Amino acid sequence: MKSLQHFLHRFVCCMFVAGTLLSCKRNIPVPLPSPETLHTVTFRLTGFEADVVPMRGAAARLAFGDLRARGLALRNIEPGIEPQYLYYWSFNNETLEPDIAIDGAGAGIAFDGAGALDFGSGFALAPFEAGQAWSIRGPQMAEISLPLYGVESLTAFAFDISSSNTGPKDFILTYSIDGGTSYETLSPTNQFENMGAQVRNSYSFDLGTLSDFTGVLKIRMEFLPGDREGAGNYNENTGVVKLDNIRIAGVYNGEPVGNPSLPDILHYFIFDADNGGIAKQQRLSLGELQGDGMVEVMLAGGTYDIVFLAYRSNDGILLPDELADANAFYFGQHFTDDQAITYASLVNRVEVTDADEEATVTLGRCYSLVEFDFTDRVRDLLTVKKIAVTRLHDNYLYTPFGAPIALPITDAHTMVFDGFTDAEDYRIAFHQFLGMPTDTRHVRYEVTAYDEDDELLNKFSVDEHILNSVQLKFSGRLLGTLGSINGFNVELDTEWHDRVESKF
Repeated sequence: MKSLQHFLHRFVCCMFVAGTLLSCKRNIPVPLPSPETLHTVTFRLTGFEADVVPMRGAAARLAFGDLRARGLALRNIEPGIEPQYLYYWSFNNETLEPDIAIDGAGAGIAFDGAGALDFGSGFALAPFEAGQAWSIRGPQMAEISLPLYGVESLTAFAFDISSSNTGPKDFILTYSIDGGTSYETLSPTNQFENMGAQVRNSYSFDLGTLSDFTGVLKIRMEFLPGDREGAGNYNENTGVVKLDNIRIAGVYNGEPVGNPSLPDILHYFIFDADNGGIAKQQRLSLGELQGDGMVEVMLAGGTYDIVFLAYRSNDGILLPDELADANAFYFGQHFTDDQAITYASLVNRVEVTDADEEATVTLGRCYSLVEFDFTDRVRDLLTVKKIAVTRLHDNYLYTPFGAPIALPITDAHTMVFDGFTDAEDYRIAFHQFLGMPTDTRHVRYEVTAYDEDDELLNKFSVDEHILNSVQLKFSGRLLGTLGSINGFNVELDTEWHDRVESKF
């Protein structure tokens, strides 16, 4: 019996081996686990259209298409050491696009009038022939926006202007270097010398005193009836003004890398919504995105929490070196990185199914602008050669999944401002990172003033409770009154989510 059982056992084994070998010789495939099917999830990023106010008062209002860390859209201009036209509008192509520009995409013209966009016969000015001029019926205002990144100096702003018998014969010229928040007068009255209908008047204005070339210069013309001797009665609805050969000259020393007042890096983190584990992350230049801020991500089916960050930093952003799950995530900036630009958004429970998906993500600003406007007499203010601002509050972070156990340590708590040459230099400002709080956060600063020998002149502290994306402005005497400090005023700026002004 045992021999028979042994024989049968060997027979079965041999048949199994033979069958296996036969299967191999016939190349019968062995089933393998199938890979997960990935689906395309497209995110359209928005939220950068808001004003972003960099240091020293410069500002820019730019749409998403202009902020993708691109090189500037140069038109018919090369960097050089000699003055040249930085922008020139001939209008000969019957558009509001500049013929010469250091940033053709960022430059623009806006106007307020009774009629639609129109063009008429223009005036010749080398290197352009007469061609066309820009015509405005019922003109109230015209404003030219001129990005100045890479400009070393300005010389003049000039243009030709004429008007109909019932059109304006005078205008006020103002300019802004803070994105249109405030305007300074460039020329308060500009009465036409040639009063005839559509007779050429040429103007040129010296811009040599301007020195802030980190943002966008806005030049505004507000049209007035003026002296009507030799012309008809003014009609603000039917009068026509023509503008031609609008140009600004200066020295352009090279193309900068993007706009310093806008983000240049996009970083996203994708977490499993159920267990918090990180599924994917990527850091890329905003210039790599598709048109209109499109980001495509390949994901397997599931539910995800996604954090989007957009930022520009000189000192490095605060992020975990190694990130395993959502509970360890944080985002912030060093206090002394006073020009850092930070945006963020959390998208909860994104469902990825068998179909490709598309979603719009709006990123919000993570910081507030803090300004100090010192109201001392100029001669007293000029005795201050150094101002130190020390953070007395916590270094806030963005932690959308709760406070992590391990937090970054930063000793950057004091920033120093110096190099003052005139009263305007003492209007100091910086970006205070707050994250994305749902309620107010307490900010507190110690301000110390020193003379040229580094001797202490005065010291005081200020504080306020604010949300993110507000403009907080402290105004008062830096040196105080015989050592005592005045109280603060608080002002809220509606151009941001809010503006706070505090006098001391």
